[in-house]
Formats: sequence, structure tokens, C-alpha cells
Amino acid sequence: MLHWNLPGLRNQGVLQAANHSLAIIEFTLDGTIVRANDNFLQAMGYTLAEVRGKKHAMFVDPAEAVSGPYRAFWEELRQGRAQVAEFRRLAKGGREVWIQASYTPILGRGGRPVGVVKFATDVTQAKLQAISDQTQVASIRRSQAVVHFAMDGTIKDANDIILRMMGYERNEVVGRNHRMCLFPEQAASREYANFWERLRGGEYLAGEYKRCGKNGREVWIMATYTPVLGLDGKPVEVVKFATDITDSKLRNADFRGQIEAIHRSRAVIEFTLDGTVLTANDNFLTAMGYDLAEIRGRHHSMFVDPDHAATPDYKTFWAKLRRGEFHAAVYKRLGKGGRVVWISATYNPILDLEGKPCKVVKYATDVTLRTEARRRAISFAGETLTKVRSVAAAVEQMSASSTQIAETMRQSQGVVEEITRQTSDANHSTHRLRSAASAMDQVVQLIRSIAANISLLSLNATIESARAGEAGKGFAVVANEVKQLANQTTAATQQVAQEIESMQTVSAEVASALGVIGASVESLLQFVGAASGAVQEQSSATLEISSNMQAASDDVAGINRSLAEDSEKAV
Repeated sequence: MLHWNLPGLRNQGVLQAANHSLAIIEFTLDGTIVRANDNFLQAMGYTLAEVRGKKHAMFVDPAEAVSGPYRAFWEELRQGRAQVAEFRRLAKGGREVWIQASYTPILGRGGRPVGVVKFATDVTQAKLQAISDQTQVASIRRSQAVVHFAMDGTIKDANDIILRMMGYERNEVVGRNHRMCLFPEQAASREYANFWERLRGGEYLAGEYKRCGKNGREVWIMATYTPVLGLDGKPVEVVKFATDITDSKLRNADFRGQIEAIHRSRAVIEFTLDGTVLTANDNFLTAMGYDLAEIRGRHHSMFVDPDHAATPDYKTFWAKLRRGEFHAAVYKRLGKGGRVVWISATYNPILDLEGKPCKVVKYATDVTLRTEARRRAISFAGETLTKVRSVAAAVEQMSASSTQIAETMRQSQGVVEEITRQTSDANHSTHRLRSAASAMDQVVQLIRSIAANISLLSLNATIESARAGEAGKGFAVVANEVKQLANQTTAATQQVAQEIESMQTVSAEVASALGVIGASVESLLQFVGAASGAVQEQSSATLEISSNMQAASDDVAGINRSLAEDSEKAV
């Protein structure tokens, strides 16, 4: 309990009441601490011994303690002028303390200040909350669009964010009514009138709103309209906090349009993560032959062959979906009545806001006709492959035969060419023989002439020997022998001439025959050459056909494998 040297029991009673509820400290005029009550000491964390006799500056930031305003503060007190405000002070250990305080000069006799007493309340928590609130409000104003309205909708203030959002300058909106931000049909609606009636009734409103920016530009906002209450609990103004969601709204509209387009063109069904059917669109129901009531709440396995539904692969399929894994393939499913339906489908895990799968959506297209056509194509491709391979084998055999024929024709052409050469040589020999026979005939004629002259000379010798009588008998014998030799020579020459004539006749016949043979062989050579060329061309063409047929066989086999693989991929 402090004892103040103040007269009067009433003042003593007031001071005691204050001492119970307020932090009180007394200073000399130079700021030296005289005394302090328990409330003050607890607020600041000191004992009286730790503060008595020290300066007030011990509670002030060192930088502030040497500042001009701090010196002016004490000068005002020494002049007898009280100081009332919120003050930031430092408690023991440098802890920050906020106080609501009055520094009041104590007047002595003659009305002159003799000391200073401070009455204070610890408002640290309230101050920190106020600072936090102010910081939050400032942060909100920096990050969000903020508008203040009077209760009739008149715009009192707007920050830069909302002005940029709507495309206005501040002087274009302050003092005007909120309806300037609405399209005419909105402003004239009963719904808009109810909107302000609810705000004037103190109701908080929040939602997505379409607004009209400058020049009629459409703006979508996510906004809260908060009535601010006065001291009497009645609304005195409305504060709007808003975020521009125009882009996301347009994107969402685009997404909705895309989803609606998908629902119009594809079969869609939704499942829980355990495979239970949630809903399905008409395309899916038509493809499978069910009504929604027949499948909702049932398991996906109703569309699967029972044998497949019992396999580990089917369980793994759903386990992967629960992990968020996407699946896409051609699937074999069973429609109503066990009808086989082939679908090209994607199973898409849908993630929640935490990124965890929450359901599965399947988008599918009925490809039953196409799949059956593919299966028929596989069968036809197999048959075609067998036929093509048979033709390829036949063509390959024909190619081998053609190659053999071409080789035989090449050899025949060589033989004919050799015959032609030998015929030509024989023809040349025949011509030389005829020339030799002609030359021999001339020799025979010369021999004949000589034999005739000899015969004539022998006759003349005989005559002369006769004239000579006995003296010419020996000569006559010789002449007679010469005559006989001449006659023999003539006879032999005649025979030789006949043989030469026969040889000439035969040579002519041989030459004629060789000419005919040569012409025939030449024709045969040309024919064989043409045939060999044709066979060679045929062999080349056959080889090309064989190669093409082999390639065709490979292509057909590839198509067959591709179709088979596509078919095997169907689940």
C-alpha cells in the first residue's frame, strides 16, 4: 500500500481504489523513480529495490531515451502538463510491454510541480491483437479487392485492386451507388433489392457474383459482404472483400463445356474406389442395355466375365486405380443378358483437394462392330497369308525353272553359234575345193592339148619312119610307143576330167547345201538368241515377282500379327 501525502479522506479512498486496479509509479521531476506499487512491478517484472532510485529511461528503448521527443516529453511534465497516451515500454529482460497511461504532475504549495505520478493499465495483449488485426487488414487490402459502402449502397472507398479489377479510377466510383457495377437486368431485379435488404439487416453474404466492369466488361468475383456494426449493434457500413475469379470462371465454363461434350459423345460411368457404380450416362446405359436403377450400387464386376472377375489380374486392376494409376485399353465387357460388348475405354482416378484418389470415372466408346470386323480381318488375313505363301512358293519354283531354262538356252545358243562357225568354215572349204577343181580342169585341158600334139607328132614320126625304110624302123617303134602313151594319157586325162567334173558337181551341191544350212543355222541362231533373251527377261521378271510375293507374304504376315496383337490387348 502506498501512502500519498494528499489531504482528505475522500482522496485517500480514491487513491486506494486506484492502487488496487492500476499500475502506479512515482517519479521526481528529473524522472528518478521514487516508488511503485505491486501492479506496476508485476507488469514490468521487477522488484521495488531493482527500480527505486533509477531513471524512468530504464523502461524505454535506448534509442528513444536519447531522442528529442523523449526529452520534450519530460519537459512538458516539468511544465505541469500531463501526458496521456499508449506507450511502448521495455520490461525486465527487454520484454515489450504496451500500457495505456497518464503521466500527471504532482503540484505542491503554490501550484508548482514537485513530482510526477503515472497511472497505467497493461494493454499489451489488446495492443498486440490490434497490431495483428491491423496487419491482417493491411495484408488483406494488399492482396484483395476492398470496397466500403454506406448502408444505401453508396461507395465510400475502394482500394487499388478493386479499381484495377473493374477498370475505374477512384474518383469515378466514390460517391456512386454499388449498382453501377451491375448489368441493368441485375440492378432492376428483385433479387438485388433483397441482397441489400439482407445486408441492412446485418446479414453476412458470400458467394460468386457476376459484375459489370468499365465499358460493360464481364467480371466474376468471389466476394464477402460484411456489415460493420456500430456501438448500438446496428450496421453502419458494409465492407466487401473480393477476389477476381474471371479467368477461373471462364476456364471452369470451358471445362464444363468439354465435359458436357464428352457426355454427349461418349459412354461415361463413375465408380467408388472399390468399384461400386455411382452413376452412368445414357450412352453407357444404351451400350450395355441397362437402366441406371439396375446398376447403381452394384459392383463393376457385373460387366465382366465371371472367370476374369475372379483372377488376380482383375484385383490388381482395381488396386492400381485405388493408387491413382490411369488405365486405357480395349476391354471385353458383358452387357445385359450376357451380350459381348467391346469398348475402348479409359479409367481415370479423380483426386481430391489433398491429391488422393476419391473416385474413378470411365470414358468409353463402343467398338464392338470394329472389334468384330478386326477379328474377321484376322481370319481373312490368315487365309490370305496361306494363299500368298503358296503363290510365293510356286513363283519361286517357277523362277528356279526359268533360271534353268535360261541356262539351257544359253548353252544351246553357244552350240548353234559353234555350228554356224563350222558351217561357215565348211562353206569356205567347199569354195576352195571348187576353185582347185577349176584349176585342175585347166591342167587336164593342157594335158589333153599336149597329148594331142604328141599323138600328132607320133603320126608324123610314123610317116617319116616309113619314108626312111629300114633306117626308120627303130624310130617307128618309138613313135608307136609314144602314140600309145599319148593315147593312154588322153584316156587318163578324160577320166580325170570326168572325175573333176563330178567333183565340181558335188562341190556345187555341197556349197548349195551348206548355203541353205548356213541360212537355216543363222535363222536358228537368231531364234535361239531371241528365245534366250526372252527367257532371261522372263527369269528376271520371275525373280522380281518372287521377291514381290515374298515381300507381300511378309507384309500380310505383319498385318496378321498386328491385328492379332491388337486383339490380344483387349482385356
